[in-house]
Amino acid sequence: MKVEETLKIITEEIASMISTKTIIGEHITIEGRTIIPVTEVTFGFGSGGGEGKKKDGDEGTGIGGGGGASIHPIAFLVISKEDVQLLTIKGKGVISQLSEVIPEIIEKCKSMKEECKKEELSGTGKSQET
Repeated sequence: MKVEETLKIITEEIASMISTKTIIGEHITIEGRTIIPVTEVTFGFGSGGGEGKKKDGDEGTGIGGGGGASIHPIAFLVISKEDVQLLTIKGKGVISQLSEVIPEIIEKCKSMKEECKKEELSGTGKSQET
């Protein structure tokens, strides 16, 4: 395998890893709010090779390549009917930003759970009456 082929394989593999889903994660929807994680992706790679002949006529080649990636969450996009918020993880204030949104989401989850229990109980009561 020649150096050009190695470079091509490495760049094709890196290209296959890069997509919008790498940067913008899978969304989660809770009680009318959509939460989308946003990440920072860094890629790096290198390769090299060479070929040559010894004085006695023997030929040889050598190639190598490698790469790496780093993925870090940097923000959450919170979308509701009322507004859109970008809660950044980098910088100051992320805890205060999250502390404003998470309790509200937890309360909505609790109320949804209570509504489900009420519906189950009312459904059970109806089946007992008939």
